[in-house]
Amino acid sequence: METQTPVENNYLKNTNVFQSWIGSQFRVKKNCRGRRQLMIGFQLLLQGMQHGEKIKLTFFFMIFASVHFVFSHLPNFTSISGVSLAAAVMSLRINYLRDITAAAKDTPEMEVKLGSYSTIAWAASAHKGVQEDVQYSYKATSTSEGVFNFFKKIKLTFFFMIFASVHFVFSHLPNFTSISGVSLAAAVMSLSYSTIAWAASAHKGVQEDVQYSYKATSTSEGVFNFFSGLGDVAFAYAGHNVVLEIQATIPSTPEKPSKGPMWKGVIFAYIVVALCYFPVALIGYWMFGNGVQDNILISLEKPKWLIAIANMFVVIHVIGSYQIYAMPVFDMIETVLVKKLKFKPSRMLRFIVRNLYVALTMFIGIIFPFFGGLLGFFGGFAFAPTTYFLPCVMWLAIYKPKRFGLSWWTNWSDKRTAEQKAIDDWLPITSSRNAKWWYSAFHNVTAMVGAGVLSLPSAMASLGWGPGVVILVLSWIITLYTLWQMVEMHEMVPGKRFDRYHELGQHAFGEKLGLWIVVPQQLICEISVDIVYMVTGGKSLQKIHDLVCKNNCNNMKTSYFIIIFGSVHFVLSHLPNFNAISGISLAAAIMSLSYSTIAWVASVEKHVGNPHKEVEYGYKASSSAGTFFNFLNALGDVAFAYAGHNVVLEIQATIPSTPDKPSKGPMWWGVLVAYTVVALCYFPVALIGYWVFGNSVDDNILISLNKPTWLIVTANMFVVIHVIGSYQLYAMPVFDMIETLMVKQLRFKPSWWLRFVERNVYVAFTLFVAITFPFFGSLLGFFGGFAFAPTTYFLPCIMWLAIYKPRKFSLSWITNWICIILGFLLMILAPIGGLRSIILNAKHYGFYQ
Repeated sequence: METQTPVENNYLKNTNVFQSWIGSQFRVKKNCRGRRQLMIGFQLLLQGMQHGEKIKLTFFFMIFASVHFVFSHLPNFTSISGVSLAAAVMSLRINYLRDITAAAKDTPEMEVKLGSYSTIAWAASAHKGVQEDVQYSYKATSTSEGVFNFFKKIKLTFFFMIFASVHFVFSHLPNFTSISGVSLAAAVMSLSYSTIAWAASAHKGVQEDVQYSYKATSTSEGVFNFFSGLGDVAFAYAGHNVVLEIQATIPSTPEKPSKGPMWKGVIFAYIVVALCYFPVALIGYWMFGNGVQDNILISLEKPKWLIAIANMFVVIHVIGSYQIYAMPVFDMIETVLVKKLKFKPSRMLRFIVRNLYVALTMFIGIIFPFFGGLLGFFGGFAFAPTTYFLPCVMWLAIYKPKRFGLSWWTNWSDKRTAEQKAIDDWLPITSSRNAKWWYSAFHNVTAMVGAGVLSLPSAMASLGWGPGVVILVLSWIITLYTLWQMVEMHEMVPGKRFDRYHELGQHAFGEKLGLWIVVPQQLICEISVDIVYMVTGGKSLQKIHDLVCKNNCNNMKTSYFIIIFGSVHFVLSHLPNFNAISGISLAAAIMSLSYSTIAWVASVEKHVGNPHKEVEYGYKASSSAGTFFNFLNALGDVAFAYAGHNVVLEIQATIPSTPDKPSKGPMWWGVLVAYTVVALCYFPVALIGYWVFGNSVDDNILISLNKPTWLIVTANMFVVIHVIGSYQLYAMPVFDMIETLMVKQLRFKPSWWLRFVERNVYVAFTLFVAITFPFFGSLLGFFGGFAFAPTTYFLPCIMWLAIYKPRKFSLSWITNWICIILGFLLMILAPIGGLRSIILNAKHYGFYQ
């Protein structure tokens, strides 16, 4: 018989205690069924507690929460009076107390007839007695250290929540004037903590062995540090995003326009900015040299009370700054809801909108506490235009200053005039409208089916059979539905065609708002895809090289193969429009179907050759957290496989249209053919690949196949040809946007050399980014989610609701809201999995590999 440990003895004794307690409380016979079941339940619970170290805290939460799934249905306070009485009794009286005091002193079992859980605590403590060498002073050596020790024990998450709780109140102040007091306090605080920083630095004095040279260990590191520092300085001046909204709060009359008092305020603000920025930057660097920390308050270290005050000033300042930057966002959201979606202006609407926004920013702040570190790279795409050159572009477009005049040189423009029709005939999207329905078919196949299809079996391994099949089919159905919506909306206004995605957005949301909602997301999608295709094409060429030339060839960096692939586009990018690249697009569509077929047929052949090989279909992650994050990452991989919506209106614009025969007829035929091909590519590769290899399948199924070499080489060559066509398809709308801006707004004359320069610069830019960041495709799972999900899954549905306004709770209304909710969840969840993938693989990333 096994010897029982003291802990096991204690659990057995506790079981006897529970049995006797049940008998005394219920006063029922020993063979009572209810009593027996209750005792069995307690015994199982105690046995679980005996092995508690093996049970995760999550399960105890679930056990506790399960009680409330019952009690929460009691309707009112009177109904829970019995529960409340029991809770009160538990705080005052507990019949039996065993093992607590016995465990404390390792003495024989004791019994306490009367007590409470608070009584247990003090009685057991009293029984244990005063400890030797007991001390009653604070553990810290100083008061400030005691305070700091207290705060160190609180997680960063809770500080985010504490800070955000302030904004759940302040965000309900209705407008800029209402937050003027908060803004004033923030302005005073910014001047205060800046003064503390430079004054304390000057007081500390120049440090010994101070050095002013670059601290980078290599030239390349020095260059990148220089760029990072340049961005830090440039992004310090980012207030332009709210300046017009602030000026809108100032009264204005023809005699006294608002620009007078606004300009005085700006001059005063920039004086304060100079008093904050220049002393901190120059004195801080003078005192600490290249040894200064990213935050100068860290370099100061002492006195702690001063650092604490400075940080408190920072907190007060960012409270005001948050409100200043949030107010235009509130205005945009409330404008869409009230003017477009016809919600009634009310306190409840504002309460929900603003609380949701604060909750979203708090959630992102908690999940990505390093989000500020990412802003230096990705924020440049928004901060730099809105602050440094977009106002200049607007000035040129509106005032049209004399060429080579002072204003012209200051803002940089070239004033040209041309007829609108001549310009449209020159632009890529509208220059040719004689395409057939089959043009739209292979254009859509080329846009939709990317080389990512080869990673779908790996995504299935992270999703599992059930969820994987459901997500594959659901994504296919939802994206086909949203594509149908865009085809229908192309000519919804008689006599007008929405040839570009942003034109449809402007019709749905307004001229300005529609432009800002659609264009940034569309550009992120199209430029990112082109960069990824640069990398994919280069890596596929490298695979061909490595497979064909194994022994007698020197190793070549991926960068060289990317350059070889990119050189093709310096030629093809000068084809003027979609119809001109129709041959390339057709070849790309055939190639996508070909390498997909190779992938699943070769997988079947491999299974037939070794039918008895054991295959595992369970999740390959070693932990629940890993499985969950892999699931989210795979969700993004599957969902982003359907990303052709960003060019669908531009493709439809190439089809001729008359009132009798609108373009939506042939376009819809092309879409149906394209989605049939998509199904023939995606489903066999994903399902057969996972069936044959299970959870051991590689990220690229061609790697799992290995042999025969000639077949893998052929498949990779097909991939190269396909991404050549896909690059051109996604680049054409970007060319159209750039050329429209330069010809219509900046008044450049349509010419071959303008197109030559602009398109070569674009190809060179995507080539440079691909060479610098050959791991860019890994980043797309995270950052692409913020643009791919809206433009593909729910932005068409929002436009449909805003334009057609279907009856509430009708089939159309419900369908669109389901797509919106699922798309929004995708936009939130998929980047989380992508982020974890980036973190895990970051050590393998390298520049210019």
